This record gives sequence, structure tokens and C-alpha cells, in this order.
Amino acid sequence: MLNHLSAFADRAIRSAVPSYSVSLIDRCSGKPHRISGIPLVLITREPVETSRELMRNRDPMRWDTFIERMDEKGSRQ
Repeated sequence: MLNHLSAFADRAIRSAVPSYSVSLIDRCSGKPHRISGIPLVLITREPVETSRELMRNRDPMRWDTFIERMDEKGSRQ
């Protein structure tokens, strides 16, 4: 029983705090920034801080961020 208690607590904490996906968007094309053809998407529980970090040392006239809340299963809403 005690072995399962920590797993239950971990799931309860994760479900209480929502997850977000944060993308870096090129304002010229309106498309997400890609690295080797794969869109740059970060999964986080602190979207504002992650957005700030993505924009650090970038021109805000060229770049923007897009934040989406994710559901419990990890799908974007």
C-alpha cells in the first residue's frame, strides 16, 4: 500500500497543476520556429517564464510566443 501512495500523490499533484505548450512563432511567416524540420514546442507548468526565456535575446518585431493549455492526457486544448 505504501508503495502506491507516492505514485498516487505524484498523479494528484500533476493533475492539480495544469501543463502548457509554448511555441516560438516567426511573425513574418506566422509559422512555428523549426529545428531540423521539427517545430519547437516546450511543455511546461510555468508558461510565462518559459515564454520569457524563449524571447530572451530575440527581436520582438520578428518573434512571438504562443501558449496553449494542455488537458490531463497531454493533448492541446
